[in-house]
Amino acid sequence: AGDDQRFLQSSSSGEGQALTLHWTLGINKDVVGGVHNLSDAESSDMFYAAAHTGVIFDYNTGVQRLLQGHVNPITATAVSKDKKWIVTADTGPDSMMVVWERESGTPVKTFFNPHPYGVHALDIAPKLQYLVTLSAPAPASEPPAQTGDQGGKTGEHTKSVEQECQYISVWDWPADKETPVCTTAVGTQDVQTCVLFNAWDTHEIGTNGKRRVFFWTWDVDQPFQFYSPALAPRDFKQRIGDYTQTIFLPDSTQAATGTVDGDVVIWDLSLIVDGLSRPDERRAVKIIKLCPDVSLNVLQVHEKARVVIGASDGAVRFYDYQFRVQAWFEDLSAGSVKSISFEKSVEGDEDYEPPGASGGVGGEDDFKCPNFLVSTGSALVVLVESKMFYELSPDDRRGRLVLQGLDSPVHGLCCHPQLPLVAVCGYSGFLHMWNYNSRSLHLVKIFDKLVPHILQFSPDGKLLAVGFTNGHCKLLKSTDLSEVVSFRESRDCVIHVSFSHDSSYLALAHADRVICLYKYAHRHSDKNYPKEWSLAAKNKSHYRPIVGLCFSGPESEKLRLFSVGEDRRLMEYSVKSNEFGGLQLSSPDTIVEQEARPTGCIWYPFGGKGDNQKVLTMNDEYKFKIWHTVNSAARSCRKTALAPTYGDPITKMAPVFKDADGEDQFMLYATHEKVLGLVQLPLDGNPNKSMGLIAHPGQIAAISVDYQGQYAFTCGGSDLTVNQWLIDPQPVTHASVIGGAGIEPFVKLVDGGEEGEFFSDMKDYFYYSQIRSQDESTTKVRILDGMIPVTEIPHLMCALGYFPTQLEIKNMTAEVKYSKFGETGEYVDRIGFDDLVRLYVNHRPVFAVGPDQIRQAFEAMNRHEAGPLPRDGENGLIGLLTHHGEKMSLEELEKCFEALVGDPAVHRVLDEEVDALGFAHDVLGLADAVEVSQEEAALALQNSEYHGTKSEWGGTTLALSSAAT
Repeated sequence: AGDDQRFLQSSSSGEGQALTLHWTLGINKDVVGGVHNLSDAESSDMFYAAAHTGVIFDYNTGVQRLLQGHVNPITATAVSKDKKWIVTADTGPDSMMVVWERESGTPVKTFFNPHPYGVHALDIAPKLQYLVTLSAPAPASEPPAQTGDQGGKTGEHTKSVEQECQYISVWDWPADKETPVCTTAVGTQDVQTCVLFNAWDTHEIGTNGKRRVFFWTWDVDQPFQFYSPALAPRDFKQRIGDYTQTIFLPDSTQAATGTVDGDVVIWDLSLIVDGLSRPDERRAVKIIKLCPDVSLNVLQVHEKARVVIGASDGAVRFYDYQFRVQAWFEDLSAGSVKSISFEKSVEGDEDYEPPGASGGVGGEDDFKCPNFLVSTGSALVVLVESKMFYELSPDDRRGRLVLQGLDSPVHGLCCHPQLPLVAVCGYSGFLHMWNYNSRSLHLVKIFDKLVPHILQFSPDGKLLAVGFTNGHCKLLKSTDLSEVVSFRESRDCVIHVSFSHDSSYLALAHADRVICLYKYAHRHSDKNYPKEWSLAAKNKSHYRPIVGLCFSGPESEKLRLFSVGEDRRLMEYSVKSNEFGGLQLSSPDTIVEQEARPTGCIWYPFGGKGDNQKVLTMNDEYKFKIWHTVNSAARSCRKTALAPTYGDPITKMAPVFKDADGEDQFMLYATHEKVLGLVQLPLDGNPNKSMGLIAHPGQIAAISVDYQGQYAFTCGGSDLTVNQWLIDPQPVTHASVIGGAGIEPFVKLVDGGEEGEFFSDMKDYFYYSQIRSQDESTTKVRILDGMIPVTEIPHLMCALGYFPTQLEIKNMTAEVKYSKFGETGEYVDRIGFDDLVRLYVNHRPVFAVGPDQIRQAFEAMNRHEAGPLPRDGENGLIGLLTHHGEKMSLEELEKCFEALVGDPAVHRVLDEEVDALGFAHDVLGLADAVEVSQEEAALALQNSEYHGTKSEWGGTTLALSSAAT
């Protein structure tokens, strides 16, 4: 399909990608009908969805083929009757519906944004050509989506109502058409959750929600016709439970709907006149009590005159069309049934005799059916053969487990430091250790009444620390997961775990901001006692949540512990001197940010032999900052660099290789949601040295790199999946070479690029600074060496529209001063033009200050209350500016007002009550930021590689560009 080039280019082929999805562990267990049996006599394939990835899995060989392209969790799937075509659809912003060719695993048709919020349920017609979809309802937190007209109605009055409605649409997917052949709103508040074609009449469709069943008839370019039979408890003198699924019964006019109470409602035409329905409309004719108090989750018609029902008690039962039981599989014991799918039967094989199966009784009436897969709410998939029905032992009637997913949110993940093992823990209490080479489960431990949240191996590989949501921490032996010791010094969740490089100290950070330090030593420091783990100290030094915790590495002369909090402080603790007096803060804390919020920190031993004792912090304004830690009293920021700007700010980082440095070393990073990427060292802000892609549809709860630097692992929290990625840094190296040397990549980030007016101004200002630094009013011959003194940097930055604070000036000065210190041992006090461009690009804010930021600042000064701020008084605007933070004198304020509005008299310019937006517009002269159009934003997201927002500066505010630069 020629139209699909846009999609085919973005689908993951694994060629030339720095991160390639290698294996996925997990299954979208709550998607009803989400597992499909693709098996036949030759193959043993099945299809299911794991988060936003479709998986074709051969359960005999263990080989996965991964269908990538969705950015949201896949919520609806279907497979054609001949098993050749697979349809997947997701729910969320920028949703898609994709038809895949099963044999090659390639997309042949893609519908972008089939419904405003995605697809809730879908079905594929037996004759292949048509798809039917039910739209997903609007999320509770969302305002109505502003989308195009759906369903042919016009007029403003209906538009807002339309977007709140659920829609049903029929699509002719082989046709060269991006829109449905017919669509209409579902006229009920009862969200429809099940949809299917009548296999014997494709122009009839059945849908149901919890309380209503609809029967629809449609034709190309004709409006939908529908009716919804009424059913009240008094009709049959019994309560009717919520509906689950509807089926059409063949060779009749009947349809049947299952309920959560174990009843089946039969709908049929009736000649009895009741005054409510027409003779050609079905109505409820009887209710059959099939399985009392058991929810009938899955109803299907199987070809050989049977109805198959999967129930919440874990059983699969076969009935004839009068709902008389024929066979039952009640010993699967795998959990509540979510889907049943049969393998493809051989044409003309009326008896469905599986190979090697002989009937238990040997008569004509032996029960036979093709092998089928059963998936359950416990994230298990079981293969069942019909001959099992005749087995005598319950153990022989269990079926074969072919897939084990993850049954609860997965927040903990860590790779073993010396072996091909990865540990994973989930909120249902499980701890699994997988061998990722053989893809087999190595060890399992179940915690009773405890919820594991975070995992960390010790560097020597002997211990595994498990942190729980209630503040417990257990140290387990990594060889057999037996418990060594258990601690609990806080009642809040363990959110960070760090071991010292020699595995003799363990630090924990809890959600209540308590940091606990444990050590492995002789009790009372007496060598006559054996070594054991014990609490060494605890401290509560932050007043906002802790976002990072790390020990110094073996490069450091002494062992130190660092923490960073949202209170914008970097704390250092002396570890070895804590025998007396708790966890001592070894120096004054360092303020790492003034406006941005830190999002994490790691020990950063990169940058050459003489300069390898550093801590890297990340913040929510897309910046890396590297802090020199040798002299804690004079800790300085040695580097500020622009971080990758794909999606959200970076929250997690890990080095890929153990002993590499410089350009041979790479860092794996993850944002809070969706994006995983690689960035090449040294961190210098060059955008060509990084890449990012969508790794999970929502939160990325944890990342880890294996001991050889070959694989990365990620877990997605509530999406119930763990992904294994093959790391190949070559494409990133290649992109940084192609992107140009020197300042070329940085100039592209400047407004207008190399030919632009802004870059030309930069040069002019730089030349003028050279002249200024040698005294403007002299007549002597000047010798310009292309350098300016460091003291000129703040004036130049202001001229370029970036107004650094005193702390930012100090950081820039220190960065230049120490830029060559690791190599030459000498300070730098002059800077060239190329270095100035790099400094400007890395230090300027990614988002310029606009009126909204001024409003937020006013609210903060007004103790987070909306409304104007008084001009005078201790808590007035002038009082706060002259007495708090980086204080300004009254003379400086008057100079500013004269420059801004031409009047130095503060009391004349400002009213007694100062309004934030008035101050922004009238005094500071800030205009409102230009907003990205929705179409541009949508286009930017339609690639499976995530192109985030890069910054461009235009005038006094930031113009956001949605395309990646």
